[in-house]
Amino acid sequence: MDPTKIPPSFLTFIGDEPVFLTIPSNFATNLWGDKVPYGKTVKIRDGNSLRCVRIRKRNGEPIFTDGWIMLVRENDLKSKDGVLITTAGPYTFNVSCFKEFVCQNSFFTAQINDVPLIYDC
Repeated sequence: MDPTKIPPSFLTFIGDEPVFLTIPSNFATNLWGDKVPYGKTVKIRDGNSLRCVRIRKRNGEPIFTDGWIMLVRENDLKSKDGVLITTAGPYTFNVSCFKEFVCQNSFFTAQINDVPLIYDC
C-alpha cells in the first residue's frame, strides 16, 4: 500500500446473520486485485483488541468469518449497527463500531460555514 494515499475502507451494517460480514467486491479488488486471500487469516484491530478473522467465499463474495462473531458479541452489535473497516495493511484492518448513531473509539469534526443572519423587520 502506498502510504501517501488514503487507505481503502468501507462502511457497512450488520445484517441478520452476524456470524459473518460481507466484504464489498470493489473493496476486495482494490486491495487484493484478483487474488482475494480466501482461507487466509487476517487481523482486525478494534480499539486495543486484536482479533484473527478468516476470509472465506460465500455466494461468490468474500466474507469475514471464523472470529468475526467475537467482535460482534464483544461490541454487542445488532442488526443495522454500523461498522467502518479501514485497511492498515493488506492483511490488517481497523474497525470502528457505530451503535445507536454513536461511533465508539472515534471522533468526528465538521466544518460549519458561517451564514449571515437575515432579519425580517
